[in-house]
Amino acid sequence: MKLNKAAMATILFLGIFGGLTFMMIWSGSKYQCEVCISYNGYDICQQVEGMDYETTVQTGISTACAGAANGRTESMECGMTPPTKVTCKEL
Repeated sequence: MKLNKAAMATILFLGIFGGLTFMMIWSGSKYQCEVCISYNGYDICQQVEGMDYETTVQTGISTACAGAANGRTESMECGMTPPTKVTCKEL
């Protein structure tokens, strides 16, 4: 059976797309961090996972601030507050 160029291109595209999808699914998170903040009388710690260290820590801060801040202004202030504790490990 002989495949035409369009069929070959489609098979090649699907193979590359499938390979990239497989890699992204199985690569998972690279960092697991516990991030603690102290804001507005609350001390909150959150466990987060991510691929990039800085982004993972920032996600932990944002997640912790969600429980400590009320409204947009406080959320922004809390997000700029340095964490009281950051403990990360590579997975």
